[in-house]
Amino acid sequence: MIKKMQSEYRNLKNFKVLVGTPHADVKNYCLNNYINSVKSLSYKNKNVLVVDNSIRNKNAKLIQRMGVDAVHIKRKNKSTRQVLAESMEYLRTTALDKGYDWLLVFESDLIPPMDVIERLLSHQLPVISACYHIGLGENSHLMIQEREMGVVEPKTINMTAGADGKYMDGKLHEVHAAGLGMTLIHRDILKQIEFKFDPAIDAHPDTFFAADLAMKGIKQYVDSSILCHHDNRSWEGVENK
Repeated sequence: MIKKMQSEYRNLKNFKVLVGTPHADVKNYCLNNYINSVKSLSYKNKNVLVVDNSIRNKNAKLIQRMGVDAVHIKRKNKSTRQVLAESMEYLRTTALDKGYDWLLVFESDLIPPMDVIERLLSHQLPVISACYHIGLGENSHLMIQEREMGVVEPKTINMTAGADGKYMDGKLHEVHAAGLGMTLIHRDILKQIEFKFDPAIDAHPDTFFAADLAMKGIKQYVDSSILCHHDNRSWEGVENK
């Protein structure tokens, strides 16, 4: 697959990219910045789609009036983790059904450099992410998980504040996971892996996605030269997480 992608990369502008964003009105505090950001992306051969999972569909209509394509999926009494997985699945199947080469997962509370698509594409890798921080104040750290070495069964450990410095060198790094906040995924991967929800496991779709990549022997990378601003606010007011 890498050789195929390398030959395709010679015509980078020909890649068709879906910029896909799961969203809900609880994150409308960042909506104006998000709209401005996706409209400012410099890569031309793209379309933007927001999958809104608010309780009512008026938020999707608001996003449409702001000039960005949006659809609404019914939330009902589902948890945030479940509707997030359903939103990601909508984006995955849309990318495949409409012939996109890549899906750029673009979470609405992130602001990347305007050339983020070109820079991620330049690596010619099937799954690659840009960097962003989570946590607040002195607890802030990069959204990265790495493998814990020296154990019989591989385990993942989260980066902690101060322990992520080795990833802040502007280079390309292999990681176990880097979230899905700003992740470019090739359609060959989208064919193999669905975005999942399990009510018995307190985990979001990015956790299942990373685990499935690992089981299939597919490497995930992060480009630490691409740092996104993260409008990182508490989920304390979100019901039915």
